[in-house]
Amino acid sequence: MASGKLMKVLDAHFGRIIALEPLVIGNWNSVITSSIDRTVKVWNINNIFEQVHVIDRHEVQIDSISLCQSAELAITVTRGCVGVWDMQIGRLAARLADSPLGAIVTHAAITADSKYIVSAESGNILIWNRVTEQVLFKEEQPGVRQITLLDGGQRFLAISRPAESGADVTRINATIVTRTIPDGVRAYSTEYPVRCVPGTPFKPAVVTCDGMNIVLIGADKGSRDAIFVFNARNGSLVNKIPLKQSATKDISMLIAMRHKAHLVAAIDSDKGTILDIRKKNIVRTVPKWSGGCTKDGRYGLYAPSRGGLELLELKRGHSVKTFIPKVAEGVFTVICMFNQTDEYVLYYHSGKKTLRVFRTSDAKMIANFRMQAELSAVESTEDGKNIVLGTVDGCVSVLALADPAKPEMKEYLAGLPSRDEEWKKKTEKLKAHTLFKAAASIAKLSTKFNNSNNNENADDDEHVQPATEEETPREDRDADEEEEL
Repeated sequence: MASGKLMKVLDAHFGRIIALEPLVIGNWNSVITSSIDRTVKVWNINNIFEQVHVIDRHEVQIDSISLCQSAELAITVTRGCVGVWDMQIGRLAARLADSPLGAIVTHAAITADSKYIVSAESGNILIWNRVTEQVLFKEEQPGVRQITLLDGGQRFLAISRPAESGADVTRINATIVTRTIPDGVRAYSTEYPVRCVPGTPFKPAVVTCDGMNIVLIGADKGSRDAIFVFNARNGSLVNKIPLKQSATKDISMLIAMRHKAHLVAAIDSDKGTILDIRKKNIVRTVPKWSGGCTKDGRYGLYAPSRGGLELLELKRGHSVKTFIPKVAEGVFTVICMFNQTDEYVLYYHSGKKTLRVFRTSDAKMIANFRMQAELSAVESTEDGKNIVLGTVDGCVSVLALADPAKPEMKEYLAGLPSRDEEWKKKTEKLKAHTLFKAAASIAKLSTKFNNSNNNENADDDEHVQPATEEETPREDRDADEEEEL
């Protein structure tokens, strides 16, 4: 500093350095650098010692996220692989792809016990063992558009639709296949007609809250749509509800009401229509309802693409609370949803690239998070304390909803690995304990197998008469004599 001379030049990163921060606390005399090569390095200026911290991410955008709360795991779907993330420490634990060089992954889901992962890759259905990272089942099913777990992860539903052909075809048949986990045994397979219009996205099916029925949108006579209800146990057609053009416009999605199993909502661009799938009639119409529903079925959300956010009462269709006033901000992509506990409303605006979190009870904003890239997937944990974000640059972010009105969140934040200095030692101890248990299990199995083989050999020796010296071949006796010498 006194003379201005250049003392040292460090070959720090492969990519461009985007941030440089000093770290001078106590005896520390360090500098922190971060680069676009996905590494953060801590440099000790006294002896020029570098400590590298790699930031895990995918090379391409994240299409969807599936969570397992019990194991603190997040499953991400990218075009090339299925990523297994540890949500506590933010590490990419594994990349699953049956064909590492040319894999095209479209869907994936993880069971509640975190043992198995179901994925759709390159026209095949795969069932993975998450621990061993091995494929347990593989069967061809091209054009998979949806994978949904059933019966708490004991079975799964795979819906496929053929690719659009160049001919003037207005209707094609989609296939529903239900298989068991982990054997992959096919329980049933059925078909239903869908409209084949270029540019029209696939509309996912929903499962009723009791898990008994599968509700989906299909094609009716002419150009009209119909709602098909299939039995989730045997795949038989239960009901078919035609939709009149005057009642509903082009349906964008279905919502299974979580408080009553016989109610399903069909959402279009202007309103939401609640249908009774048992009586095959319309219960009521809710204007401005754009999706989202609480567990008790009382409230929904209105979030137009031109701006604004309101809480609707679904029984009367009135606006109860206003989270964001109606302001002309232009037409942008909006992602709006409740978290799993219905305590908060998540609102993403692609124009501002911010994720805002509002408290449902008083419509107060508690967070405004600036995204580093466009949001492509978002999920909430079952306890409602965290949200997991996936962006187009391949990064996964786990955010904690630190609500000042909830004192227990302070204890939760204090127990996170990022706040605990001893978390590395605890993790290593836990891994050592797990490895010891695995080794003990293997030793126990090998001992049982060895004992069973010894018993079989003993039984075989009882039935075989010992050979006398005269019956013993000459070569064997010579070999015995050589061994004695």
